[in-house]
Amino acid sequence: MNTVRGDGVLGHFTMCELAWSVASGDAAAMPALLRQLYPQVSAYCRARARDTDDSFTDADRLALDVCHTILAAVSSAAGAQQPFAHLAYATAVDAADARFTRPVGGLRTRIQREILILRTIVGLDLELTAIALGVSPRRVRAEQHAALKSFRAA
Repeated sequence: MNTVRGDGVLGHFTMCELAWSVASGDAAAMPALLRQLYPQVSAYCRARARDTDDSFTDADRLALDVCHTILAAVSSAAGAQQPFAHLAYATAVDAADARFTRPVGGLRTRIQREILILRTIVGLDLELTAIALGVSPRRVRAEQHAALKSFRAA
C-alpha cells in the first residue's frame, strides 16, 4: 500500500495502516507514523512518570526513544508479524518499567492501572486496549469497571 498520493501529499491513514506501510518498506510513511505515535507514547510515559514524581521532560525523552525503538521494530521482519498496538504497548511498558520504578501497593492491580492509563490518558478504544494488553475486550471492560469502583470506594 502506498501512502503518498501522486502529488506527494500524504493521505489520511490510521497508525496501523501506516505501520503496515513502514513494514512494507514505504519510507514516506515513517514520519507520518511518528507524528501519530509520539503523542500517545508521550501521554503513556508521562502517566507512568507521574507515579514516581519524575519530570515530564524525562518522560518525553523516553517517549522519543520508545518511538524510535517501535519504528525499528516495525521495520524488522519480526516486528511486522505482531499486531502494531501490542508491539507499541509492549515496547512502551518495557521502557517505562525500566525507567520509572513504581512504589509497591495501591488498591488497583497492574492491569487495572494500565487499562485506566490506556483508556483515559492515551485515549485508546476498547478494542485497541485489548489488543495492546493481549486480553479480551470483555476483560478490559471488567477490569476497568473494577478499577473505577475502587476509586469510588476510596
